[in-house]
Amino acid sequence: MREKKGKRNKGYRLIDHTADIGIKVHGKTLKELFRNAAIGCFDNIADLDNVQLNKQVRFDVQAPSKEELLLSWLKELLYSFDTKKILFKDFKIEKLKPTHLIATACGDKLNLKMHSVKEEIKAVTYHEFSLKHGKSGWTAQVIFDV
Repeated sequence: MREKKGKRNKGYRLIDHTADIGIKVHGKTLKELFRNAAIGCFDNIADLDNVQLNKQVRFDVQAPSKEELLLSWLKELLYSFDTKKILFKDFKIEKLKPTHLIATACGDKLNLKMHSVKEEIKAVTYHEFSLKHGKSGWTAQVIFDV
């Protein structure tokens, strides 16, 4: 899988993937990685430049491992977007343990007159997923079904 040059933005990089969207996420800390993964997800759903921070949703997510926690966090964000139609732009990770996350996501109600939609992300997948810790921090690869 190749990385697309020039697509690095806000702690993630878009990667080539047939028929889906893939991102490679970076963070000096695990909290930063979780935040950057959320930004990478929503930055591919819509252009976030016009998104105001009018709405906020609190998330309390638990999973058996930090890998599952990252995927569950992204799934919860997408579920909230699908049901509440809030485009999230800002993410505050308040508590992060290997199996528990408490965070607040802020954004704006989707308005097709104001917001430019890029892709409909249907799901977070396990396909080619990875989460690794190295000398420069954390990296993850996530593939989204579109």
